Amino acid sequence: MKKTFPIIFTLIGLSILGILFIQITWLQGLLILSKSQLSDKLNQSGVMVSNEITKKMNSGLSFHLPKKAIGLNDDYHLHNFDETTISDMYSFAEVNQKIKIALEKYGLGDVKFEFAVADKKGNIEFKSKKFEDVFTDEVNTLQSRVSVIPQDIIEPSGPFESIIIVMPNVRFYLLQSLQWVIVGVVLFILVVLAAFFITIRSLMSQRRLVEIKRDFINNMTHELKTPLATISLAVDALKSAKVNTDAKSVEYFSNIIKEENVRMNKHVETILQAAQLDRKENELNKEPTDVHDLIQGVVESFKLQLESKPSNVQTILEANPAIIEVDEEHLLHVLSNLIDNAIKYAKETIDIVIKTKSINNKMSITITDKGIGMNPDAIKHIFEKFYRAHSGNVHDVKGYGLGMSYVKWVIDSHKGTIQVKSELDKGTSIEVVLPIS
Repeated sequence: MKKTFPIIFTLIGLSILGILFIQITWLQGLLILSKSQLSDKLNQSGVMVSNEITKKMNSGLSFHLPKKAIGLNDDYHLHNFDETTISDMYSFAEVNQKIKIALEKYGLGDVKFEFAVADKKGNIEFKSKKFEDVFTDEVNTLQSRVSVIPQDIIEPSGPFESIIIVMPNVRFYLLQSLQWVIVGVVLFILVVLAAFFITIRSLMSQRRLVEIKRDFINNMTHELKTPLATISLAVDALKSAKVNTDAKSVEYFSNIIKEENVRMNKHVETILQAAQLDRKENELNKEPTDVHDLIQGVVESFKLQLESKPSNVQTILEANPAIIEVDEEHLLHVLSNLIDNAIKYAKETIDIVIKTKSINNKMSITITDKGIGMNPDAIKHIFEKFYRAHSGNVHDVKGYGLGMSYVKWVIDSHKGTIQVKSELDKGTSIEVVLPIS
């Protein structure tokens, strides 16, 4: 798993990058294609406007007032004859309306535009207000310049008047027109990234689970091997003639076999209990139980272990009432697990405080020790099945990592809560809160 995980991570990462690259490239291509189509529609609209205008245009002369102011200079006359222009035939509003109609026909009715009409020399005859502002911006605009050729010209040869249509903010328009496509692409990318994250997280979880189960098998093998070896030695001793003739020796080795057999049964029951929790076969049998008596009984059951080294166990039983509706057997196992852990992970001196108190129609049971404590990562995973916090140089700590998962199940089944506070080298405090009824 350790060797294949980096390979799997790399392959999945490259696949994700490939998908992202394809999606982004496809989206860029779609924007380019949409811009090209938009440009074609703008040009077609310009051609349509040009065709509409040429219906009234001709190449003859027209009579109109000069564009310059009338003065006393002999170079200016009261009237002037010149070729007919678009400004002679159409007003600004008429040209503007024709452009709107053309754009609507080609599906661009919601497009903002600016326009101008230029004469044969390129001079502007009339223009919209913001035409000059957008005309010079060739990056963010689309422009269509269409020549207006009078109908009576047989062989067109410029120069001719022209209509210039400019569409500003093209990028914004394209993004707006493709907003659902872009949203779909972004959602797809997010889904792919989420799948990648979940996959990697699952792989890491599986790798950690494999390590935990390997440790569990090693622990189980050790826990079962020790009593089996002891029973084997005791049986061999009973076979000897010297032991057979001594009643006290027979009783001594028989008790060893019985004790080790009980020890093995406890290990088997622990494993079976974990399997029952998976199948949710355990059922609660609630009845009024004096929790204070239960605590005193559990502490008494650890008397031999507490006598093995300097110990100080303090009980502060202040809860009132002390009798609550619980499953006595399950709560007994919970208290045994918690006190057993406090003893296992103690330092040179076993220092434990067990305290009860009443809080808003609930009972709080707090078990505090001054042992080796846990780091935040251990606290985070403490209720996971098979998980065992690393105990550093404490090698005599036995167990399968099933106790705290069982404790959590019992507390949850009673609709209670459990909270763990711990610091390395300072100790651990576990608070269990149970409803009184």
